[in-house]
Amino acid sequence: MKTIILITVILLLASIALQFGYNMIFVSPKAFETTKGGDGKLTDMLYLSESLDDSYFEDTALISANLEGAIERIDIREDCADFTACGLIRFYIENKHRLADVNKAEIKECLIGFKYWMDQYDGRADSMCHWSENHQILFATTEYLAGAEWPDATFADGKSGEEHIAMAKERIDAWMYQRYYYGFNEYYSNNYYPEDIAPMANFIQFARGEDAEMVQRMKIIMDLIWVDIATQSFKYTDENGMTQYAFVSASGRMYMDNKCSDDTGNRLRPYINLVLENGTDYESVDNRFFVCFKRMYKATVNGEPVYRLPEVIKEIFNDPAKEQVVKSSNGITIDELVADGFVGQEVGQIMMQMGMEAFSNSQVIDNSIEYLNKNHLFNNEFLNDFKLVNLWPLTLTKSLGFLSGILNPSTDGKAIQRANVYTYQTPYYSMSTSQEHFAGDYADQHQINVSTLAGDLSVFTAQPMRNSSRGQYWVGYGRLPYSVQDENVNISIYTIPSSKGMLEPHIVKYTHAYFPVGLFDEVNLDHMDDGYVFGRKGDAYIMLHAMSDGDATLMFKNDIEGVTESDIASDMSEIKENVKELIEASGDLRYDLILEGGASHAWVTELGSVSENRSFDEFVNQMLANKCDYNDMTVSYKSGEKLFDVKYNEHFVINGDKIDTNYARYESAYVDGKVDRKSEVIAFTFNGKTLTLNYMEGLRVE
Repeated sequence: MKTIILITVILLLASIALQFGYNMIFVSPKAFETTKGGDGKLTDMLYLSESLDDSYFEDTALISANLEGAIERIDIREDCADFTACGLIRFYIENKHRLADVNKAEIKECLIGFKYWMDQYDGRADSMCHWSENHQILFATTEYLAGAEWPDATFADGKSGEEHIAMAKERIDAWMYQRYYYGFNEYYSNNYYPEDIAPMANFIQFARGEDAEMVQRMKIIMDLIWVDIATQSFKYTDENGMTQYAFVSASGRMYMDNKCSDDTGNRLRPYINLVLENGTDYESVDNRFFVCFKRMYKATVNGEPVYRLPEVIKEIFNDPAKEQVVKSSNGITIDELVADGFVGQEVGQIMMQMGMEAFSNSQVIDNSIEYLNKNHLFNNEFLNDFKLVNLWPLTLTKSLGFLSGILNPSTDGKAIQRANVYTYQTPYYSMSTSQEHFAGDYADQHQINVSTLAGDLSVFTAQPMRNSSRGQYWVGYGRLPYSVQDENVNISIYTIPSSKGMLEPHIVKYTHAYFPVGLFDEVNLDHMDDGYVFGRKGDAYIMLHAMSDGDATLMFKNDIEGVTESDIASDMSEIKENVKELIEASGDLRYDLILEGGASHAWVTELGSVSENRSFDEFVNQMLANKCDYNDMTVSYKSGEKLFDVKYNEHFVINGDKIDTNYARYESAYVDGKVDRKSEVIAFTFNGKTLTLNYMEGLRVE
């Protein structure tokens, strides 16, 4: 009997070892491996095609050469090839009447040979990201349009174009439904909203007549994304006297340039200027996503525009109010994901789960591994590490969730969970915060709080996620802060990690602020020993007050002992080029304000202006007079008539009243009271204009 048991144990261990060994042989294609350089000449041709003479298309060799880079990128299935495919399908539809047969055949072969969703395995490994929110709609709409162009063709997975239309429609329907009832997971992203808008525009303009109901629903979602942009945009006048709209808000996904300023990172500036008929500078923008939207926006059918921005949204953009508060709720928590039935293998379930980038969290990891197994996705560079836990005793018993709950891997922080966002705007500045947002959790590309004072200047604090050698120093967080806001005051409390979490490559044991001294018109750094810095930009003022539970030092990185000019130059080389140029042009390389020391930190940010505080000196004196204490992870701060009592992960109290930050979908002057989450009807009313939306009924009434 003992022998049998021993043999059984040996066989079990051997089978696990064999499976682990097999898993380890998976070699992932590099996500970025093109040799031709992105889209090649496709974007140029797409941008210029309206003005190109028909004779241009007679040079088939030239067209082939100009398409080469784009076709190669799609053929090798480089990550973000769906960006290129979105432009290529539009180029084809707009120009097929004048393209030579040889060029049409090249494009057809390319697009029917593409992989449009994770379950379309055709024997080829790739490292494309299909699953995030913007990629979902990019792949699906291009697949739909390719199927409509070549319904009888056989695609890479052996299915016909007509079958691909059906598969794409299922995903487009699911994507629209989820955005209407839950909002955007990549909420308020000035980087990713353009990547949603372009494929939406392609679908609205080119979808088949029999899918008019879907087109109407897509217009509804287009309206909602524009409401997001309008309500979160701070109106200002640039140095040329032109009106601009800074869309820099708390967000689910932002990169360094996106959060540093409207000038450096707001990819939506030309879109806003187009729909508001604000100047003509957008006419020279040749970005492929913008071209897709601009062409749709200017298109007409029987004299009627294909899509027009509702008038009420234009009014919201130009709200003349001296101050405004906008509260909103976007996305879904992991617990809600489970409760609302989005954990499973169906298309809509996977889209919602992976669209919020939830993979390793305890509630979903068993579901993730099942899906990755079923669809041969362990070869994907982004997903390859999951092969380490793809072992039959764990998958058979569905015990990965239990293990994940115990181990708490840092990958859990990729999940973009529901955000309750508070935004405050005046004619001088804006401030935005994702309120009480999962404090202490790992994070990825979130931006929890940001203040904007001008087109070239936003300020924010963070506990860095990784060191600069990994290129993530200014992106996301190592640990999310307990961050709260009321009007012009934000209080953010951070825990400082003492050791690395599971799968966490690096930790940084300090917090910091992006505070580029040279971009201010005036700064006061006389009180840094007490944790204060002050800045003035035009008529807007900002105070940062940094505190620690132990001995700590507030300093610019340039002033840290042992840091050399070459160290600063190295740091500058790691940041986005346009941000680097902005800082260097300012003549002052101090931009990284560091608080080091202690196990927890608190940052108080308060904004002011010439209208509220008169002079900058008076603002500084007023802030210094405000009583502020930090003890036991609790900030007590008195500003004007308000006494803030904020305790880490426990309470947010003003003047003795607990503040409720669990917001409805929309709460602002632009709706009648509130619009609850998952409402059937969403209505906006402002300045005599209205827009009423009902997704299920396809109702869109101005």
